[in-house]
Amino acid sequence: DSFHAPVSHAHSMPSPMSCVSVARHAPRSYARRSDLENRRGPATPKPVSTLGRRASLGVLLGVVGGAVLPSLGNGSALALPLAPLGAVKPVGGAKRTGLTSTEIAAILKDDLVQGQYFVTGNLTREIFSDRCRFQDPTNDVTGLSRYLTALGLLFDPSDSFVELLKIEITGPNTIETDGTLQGYLKFPWHPRVDPYAFHTTYTLDATSGLIVDQSQTWSISGAKAIAETFTPT
Repeated sequence: DSFHAPVSHAHSMPSPMSCVSVARHAPRSYARRSDLENRRGPATPKPVSTLGRRASLGVLLGVVGGAVLPSLGNGSALALPLAPLGAVKPVGGAKRTGLTSTEIAAILKDDLVQGQYFVTGNLTREIFSDRCRFQDPTNDVTGLSRYLTALGLLFDPSDSFVELLKIEITGPNTIETDGTLQGYLKFPWHPRVDPYAFHTTYTLDATSGLIVDQSQTWSISGAKAIAETFTPT
């Protein structure tokens, strides 16, 4: 069966798997803000972060720790040991087991386009395993609850934006997405994250259908991402 997400400009790819291209435009409010910023000149200073400098440093060391801390030989996640993420614990309601990859892809599309979950944490918790592993060029953390805590410490959701460009079912238990992300972090020095492209692979458990791994690559290196984190706006 083909996955047809309810978005404009969708089209099928000539492949046994299904693919959806998402319209490349920002929400009206985001576009309007960008237009206003272009007309009024330099941006005004960002409000002071609610995080203290000591707490911010702890978050920084943990959240970017995956770029410099070695992983354990058994594959266990070792990043984020210093950020206040807490123990892995159940989050959300009853897990929605038994969903097809097409159904999971539709939920992910909504969580990325409407929920903007990479910068807000507004994802559907019930389709992720509580022990899901999340990896990107600077992080490697196990536990949905810990990942959500990390997201809440990083991006300012009022001034950050995720654009989903494509979502594709690439195998019986894999879904892949492409998109871009940009915005500001919550640290006191207000670092700006310049637009970069990401590619995300979601792996589903063959039995439950829940997402057990989210692995992401970026168009920028982990070193550049860390440098931007330390650069004030």
